[in-house]
Amino acid sequence: MTRPLPTCGCGAAFLPSRSRQQFCSRRCAARARPPRPAQAPRQRRQANDAGNRLILRLLEIQPLERRARGGWRFGTKAIGESRVASLIASGRAEIRGDRLHPKRTEAP
Repeated sequence: MTRPLPTCGCGAAFLPSRSRQQFCSRRCAARARPPRPAQAPRQRRQANDAGNRLILRLLEIQPLERRARGGWRFGTKAIGESRVASLIASGRAEIRGDRLHPKRTEAP
């Protein structure tokens, strides 16, 4: 009596020498695995706020200078246009001349 050939979940049969083989391809193996649990979406806002806080701390030390090739710099550290644009849009920084300064707050 001959044993039937092992088969994959998709119906593909294997050679008799491959008695331990379970799937015909990685794709079939991935389909047979249970689905991964749903993960909460990553919190991009926290990372963005942390970067903005760092730049605001740098602005307290000295203003950022505009780079000739675009963007801004604090000494040798380059800072992207998008980061500066978000600070200006949120009202926490302003451009005076060719430098970026923290927004002045009026004392009550």
